[in-house]
Amino acid sequence: MFQNLKNLLFIRETKFIYLSFFLFASAVGINLVTFPSILKQNNVNPSEIGLAFGAEILGIAIMSFYLSKFVAKFGLLKSVRIASILYSIITLVIYFYYSFLAWLILVFILGCGWLIFAITRVSWLNTFLKNDERGLGLGIFSALISAGVACGPLIVNISGANNYNSFIISALLVQCASICLNPLKKYNPPIISADRISLIKFYKKNPNSFYSRFFQDFISYIILGLSVVFGSSIGFSNETSGLLITAYMASGFFDIVVGLMLKKIPAKKLINIGYIGCLYCFLVISLYQKSLSFLMLFFFIFGLFIACIYVSVFKMMNEDYPENQLVPANSTFQLIGTLGSISGTIIGGLMINFFGPQGFPIAICFGCLFYLTFLVIYEKTR
Repeated sequence: MFQNLKNLLFIRETKFIYLSFFLFASAVGINLVTFPSILKQNNVNPSEIGLAFGAEILGIAIMSFYLSKFVAKFGLLKSVRIASILYSIITLVIYFYYSFLAWLILVFILGCGWLIFAITRVSWLNTFLKNDERGLGLGIFSALISAGVACGPLIVNISGANNYNSFIISALLVQCASICLNPLKKYNPPIISADRISLIKFYKKNPNSFYSRFFQDFISYIILGLSVVFGSSIGFSNETSGLLITAYMASGFFDIVVGLMLKKIPAKKLINIGYIGCLYCFLVISLYQKSLSFLMLFFFIFGLFIACIYVSVFKMMNEDYPENQLVPANSTFQLIGTLGSISGTIIGGLMINFFGPQGFPIAICFGCLFYLTFLVIYEKTR
C-alpha cells in the first residue's frame, strides 16, 4: 500500500500537478473567507451573498460549453496560463467593491477562469494514472485540494479577512500554481477531442454518477459559500467562522483512505454511506449550534462522509470514458456539479434569509434527502 502511495506521489509527472492543485486550492480557500467578508462589509445580505456565489458558479457552467474547443485550440499548458492570469487579476481587482452588479460580473468571469484552470489539470492527471491506480491517485488529488482549502482560512486568520494582503497572497498562489507546471512542457499532452458530451448523454451513461455529483456539490457549496454567513449569524467573527471551512476541509486526508477502500468496496455503496452520514451530521447540527468546537467536530465528520461521495463518483466517472474524451467528460461532469452548486448556494442563502441560522442545516439535509429519494426510486425502477 505504502509503495503504491510513494509511486503516485513521486512520479515526476504527477508531482508537479499535485503541487499545483495544492497551491491553487489554498488560494480558493482564502477567497472563500475574504469574498463573503467584503460583501458583508458592504451591507450585502445573505441571500445576495448566495446569489454572488451562484454567479461565479454560473460562469463555470457557461464556460463548460466551450471548454473542449478552447483547450483543443490552445492546448493544455497555454490554457492553464491564460486562466491563471485572468484569475489573479480579478482577485486583485475585486477587493475594491464598486457595486453589487460589478461584483457579479467579476465573479462570473472568475468562474470561467476557474473551470479552465481546474479541469485541464484534472484531465491531464488522469492521463498519467493507470486504471488500478485511479482510485488512490484521485484520493491524493482530492486530499491535497482539501488541505489547500483548509490552509486558506488559516492564512486569512493571520492576514485578515478584509485586508488587501489576503487578496495579494491569493493571486500570488495562483501564479505559483501555474508556474510549477513548467516542467511538464517536455511531456506530450494528450490530443483533446473538441466534441462536447451533453448532459443527456452523460445521464444515460450513468444516472447514479449524474445525481451523486449534483447533490454532492449542492451540499458542499452551501458549506463553502455560506459557512462564514452561518457562523457570523450565530455570534462568531468572520475569521472564526472561516475555521468551520478549515475543519471541513481538514478531513481531506480521508480521501486517500477512500481511494484505498475503493479497491475492496463498490463505489456506489460508498456514495450511499456518504449521503446517509452527511444527513446525520447536519441533523445533529440543527439541534445544537452553541459551541465552536462542537461545530468544528461535526464539520470535520461531515467532510469524512463527503470524501466517500467525492472520490467514489470521480473514479466512477473517469472509468466511463477513454483518454481523449476526459476533458469533455470532466467538463460535463463539472457542469452537473455547477448546477448543483448554483442550486445549493441560492437555496441555502434563501433558507438563511427566511429561517435565520437554522436555514443552513435545513438546506443541507434537504439536499441529502433528495439524493436518497432518487436512490430509492432508481433502484425500484431500473
